[in-house]
This record gives sequence, C-alpha cells and structure tokens, in this order.
Amino acid sequence: MENNTYKKIVVVGPNHPDSLPKCTYIALQDMGYSVSLVDDRAIMGGSYAKDIEKRGNPRRSTLIKLRIKEARMQLSPKYEEKVFQKVADKVIEHEPDLVIIHNGRTPAHTIKRIKERAKAKVILWFADHPANLGRQYMFLAQYDAMFFKDKYIVDMARRINLPAYYLPESVMPKWHKKVELTEEEKKIYSCEITTAGNMYPYRARIFEELTKEFDVKLWGPSIPKWLYSKAIRKAHQHKSVMELDKAKAFAGADIVVNTFQAEVQGVNLRTFEAAACSAFQICEYRKELEELFEIGKEIVVFKNIDELKEKVRYYLKNPEERKNIAEAGMRRAQSYTYAHRIEEIFQTLKNI
Repeated sequence: MENNTYKKIVVVGPNHPDSLPKCTYIALQDMGYSVSLVDDRAIMGGSYAKDIEKRGNPRRSTLIKLRIKEARMQLSPKYEEKVFQKVADKVIEHEPDLVIIHNGRTPAHTIKRIKERAKAKVILWFADHPANLGRQYMFLAQYDAMFFKDKYIVDMARRINLPAYYLPESVMPKWHKKVELTEEEKKIYSCEITTAGNMYPYRARIFEELTKEFDVKLWGPSIPKWLYSKAIRKAHQHKSVMELDKAKAFAGADIVVNTFQAEVQGVNLRTFEAAACSAFQICEYRKELEELFEIGKEIVVFKNIDELKEKVRYYLKNPEERKNIAEAGMRRAQSYTYAHRIEEIFQTLKNI
C-alpha cells in the first residue's frame, strides 16, 4: 500500500549485506515509500560492499585504503569537507523530504548543507555503542531528531538539550528467521556453542574458556594478528556469516552465547537476530533486557563466566527447555522488526 507520510526518503550509510542502511532501505520499500540509498563509504572509495558480497570479508587492501582516507580526513578538515560535500550533493539530487543518516561521522556542515538545500528533515539513527561515538560530530549537528540504541547516549545528548530518543535495534524478517538445515549444512554449522561478530579481547577471553569444555564455532571477520590464542583460532571459521547464512549458523548451534563489547545500558543487534532466528540464547546481562524480553522464559542471561558455564552445562542437558525458550524469544522478536522501529521514528517526528 502506498504510504504518503513522506514523498521521498534518502537513507545514508554503508550498503552491504546485513548493514543497517540496507535493512532500513528494504523495510521502507516494503512499507510503500519512495526511497533511495546513498552509500557514503562507496563515495569515500574502495570496494567494501563488493568484497563482502564476494568473499564474506573485506580485502586487506580495501581496509587499508579506507583507513588512509579516514586518517586523511581527520588530519585535513578541508579534505573532509570535500568528501562529505559529495555525499551531501548526492543526497540533495534526490530531492528528499526526509533524510536518515546512519553513521556518526557526518560533519555538522554536511547536515546543514542538506537541510538548507533540500529543505528536508534530517535525522540520525545511530545503532552503535558509546565507544564508537568517535569525534562526536552528531552533538554539533542540527538534526531534527536523534535515535540511539543505548540510553547512556540518550541521557548524554539530552543533558545538552539535543532531541535524542531511545530506539533499540531491530530484525529483518526476510533473513532473521527460523530455517531448516540440509544435511550438508549441518556438517558446516553444527556445534554446541556459536556466536557471530568481531573477535575483541573481552569476547576472546570468554570463548577461550568455553572451548576448554565445549564444541565452539566462531564466525566473523578475520582474527586480529595480535590475538595469539590457539583455541580461538581453532574455533574460528575464518568467515563472516550474514543474513540467511547467519540464520543457518544460529540454527546449527545448541546455544548462541551473546556478549557485549561496549554497550553501557543497551544491547547489541545479535540479541534480536538470534531471537528472531529461534536460536536459544544465553546473553550477557544488561538491565535493559528486562524491558525487551522476559528473562528465563524468552532469553537466558549470565553475569559472569562461571555462571555462563554452569548454564551452558544445564541447558545442553535440557533440549526441551532450550526449544521452549527459543520459540518464545522468536515470538517476542516479531514485535521488533525494522518496520516497527521506522513507525516509532515517524510517530516521534509527528509529535515534535
């Protein structure tokens, strides 16, 4: 059905499998909106999206090129302005009445340029944790509204009178769903414990401990060279899983163990993805989980590694309990789709 709340919407952010901009773009299309996607990372140069689609991970040369560009922008405000002027002009070409920015690195002058020339509302939807606030450009920009997944950032922004709102992460029903594995896929994905994501020291410490006792498969970008753990390197599958492949990885595991890198009060995207895929999940505790899921009935939590191991042992011996909790979590996750979140955003914009 055609939806006329906004005649033309532009989404700005990296367009690659599983990315927030891609999911927002698809959800808006499915909701009947006229929408375009401007890939700011592609404008910066490099083949990040193509690498992920073809190889599952970006090439080292692609990452180096992007890092050089980012470093140059930090060192040269004029160069940064030149790059983001291209982004702004690309957005303005589409003549939008609403622009959704999905990153925190867009300078204030770019937001000003878009608002003045396109006469559009511009909002920020920043679905990252506080450690990735970077240079905090969003706190200088004239956004009509700002949406964050972590209440810590919401409180921070509101203390300086910015229009900040809390918006948890989402699921894309097209690929965050329950799947049945073929016999061949079971050989690839079957294990007792899995997770998908970057391997940073905190997570590595947890999973290194789990590998001593359980069959673990880890999915994600290449392990950093400085991470010398033999156990982690053995468990790592040296490939990222995205979209339907991620659903398959979760389906193949008895338990998805979910840890947080730098969320203070919020929870990560994997919390919702695993639930939507009907995966049984043991998740690191955050108080915010109590508002999103019924703990013990829709999701299981842990507060330290000893408790985690104890619960892994228990639930591996109780598959029926795992199944019931996983199915309840999946039902809950149906209320957390991108379409639901977008409707929340539009309702907020209507009321301000």
